[in-house]
This record gives sequence, C-alpha cells and structure tokens, in this order.
Amino acid sequence: MQEALRRLVAEITEHDGVSPINESASLGIEGRREADFFFMGRRSDPYGFVVCDERDGTLLLGVHPNHRHEGVGTRLLEEAVRSHPDSAVWAFGTLPGAASLAERVGLYPVRRLLRMEKPLVDVPDPETQRPQGADDVRIVTYTPDLAEAIVAVNAAAFAGHPEQGRLTLDEFHDLTRLPWFDPAGLFVAVRGDDVVGFHWTKRHGGRLGEVYVLAVAPEHEGRGLGRWLLAQGLHHLVQRGDDRVQLYVEGDQDRVVAMYQNAGFTVVQTDTSYRVER
Repeated sequence: MQEALRRLVAEITEHDGVSPINESASLGIEGRREADFFFMGRRSDPYGFVVCDERDGTLLLGVHPNHRHEGVGTRLLEEAVRSHPDSAVWAFGTLPGAASLAERVGLYPVRRLLRMEKPLVDVPDPETQRPQGADDVRIVTYTPDLAEAIVAVNAAAFAGHPEQGRLTLDEFHDLTRLPWFDPAGLFVAVRGDDVVGFHWTKRHGGRLGEVYVLAVAPEHEGRGLGRWLLAQGLHHLVQRGDDRVQLYVEGDQDRVVAMYQNAGFTVVQTDTSYRVER
C-alpha cells in the first residue's frame, strides 16, 4: 500500500505541478507518524485517497487525473470529514475546483499558506546583516547538545501555530535522522549559553533550497536577528550550489511576509486550509 500511494502521489504531482501532500503526511505514509487512510480502487492500485494526519489534525486528498469529475473526491472527503470532523483540509496550490469541492462538503476557508521563492543572486555577506547591538551573539552550526534549546525556541516562536508549534524533541531528532538533514545547514544564534534563534535550511535537489524553519525567540524579535539568520542560510545554500530558494509562511503574518519581500521573495503559490462550517 505504501508504494502504491507513493506512486499515485507522484502521478498527481506530475500532472498538477504541486504535491497533494506535505512532509508530515508523507511521514504518515512511511509509517513514521500516526495517520489514517481512506482510498478508492484496489489497495495495490488506488486512484483516490485521503491521508488523515493524526499529528497535525489535517486531511489531505488526492485523486488521479483520469478519475476526476466522477465524484471521487467528494465521496472520499465526505467520509474522511465524518470520521475526523475536527481536522482541517488542505488544498495545496488551491487548484481550480478546490473551492467548489470544499463547498459541496460543507467546508469554509480558514487559513492561507504562502509559498514564496527568490533566485539566489546578489545574496549579501551575512556579516553585513549583523544587527547593531548583537556583538555578544554568535552564529554556530548545529550540534546535538543544542537540540533541546532549539525545540524550546521553536515552541516559543510558533506558540500560536497549529502545526509547527507542536514539534517535540523526539520529532526533532526524527527529522535529523532523515536523509536530507545536514547539520552544517542548521544555523543557531547563541547569546552566552542561550539559544536565541535558528535558521534551518533544507536542500531538495535540482538546485532548489528551502528556508525550512526560521525562528527567533520572542524576547529577541524586532532587532534584526531574523534578517541576519536568513542571510546566513541563503549564503550557505549558494555555497552548496543552489540557485533558487523557497519558503512557506502564513498569509496573515504581515510583518514576516514583509521581511521576506524585502529580501526579494515573491509569492508563487497559495495553499488554503478549510474546516467544517459550524
């Protein structure tokens, strides 16, 4: 079943230009996170599915292009929503038909997630971005003794975020064991003995990098530390040979979106989250 779902996800992604699932749902398919599944077709050859991500409380739907406009998505989503009424439904890329499907199932939009990109040209020297008054702050690369402090900063910085703020120490260690993880690409801002921020980069191949997580401890926000960490990570990706970079940010985080726009990022995709209308 795992291989069949991976194959179906790949076929949908090739057709739509955007994957129907995210990293957390992918980990669910791999059996690394708790997930429930609904599917149509044979187990060895499904043509529609919903991944019910127990960890994030989300539902992710995919239907093979050859079986669209047959009511497959509606039937799958109705069944999944009945079983998981408190879960959100993600429409990655907000493709044509997503809004009408959500309406048929009784869902309404509650969140927008922006994917932003920029070419990795004219990336500034990180030291030119060091904020004033940060002479006692240094940026180091990840070592295992920093893990607990990184998770604590992540929890504080994303306290109101429904997925990222839930990251546990065990989950963090699980992520560091994935094939793509590179400790040299996780930059940690340290003041004295305290971690005050970090920039975790990710490389996807095809010369594409990602601002995977950028977090600053709330008490250190507004001092330019985020811009310094951002420059450090982008400089690293350039050195590794990437020529473009992407990131994801909540659409209602105006200050953060503005920071990335000032750094040259533009919005290239909008994902929409829906919930049951009550």
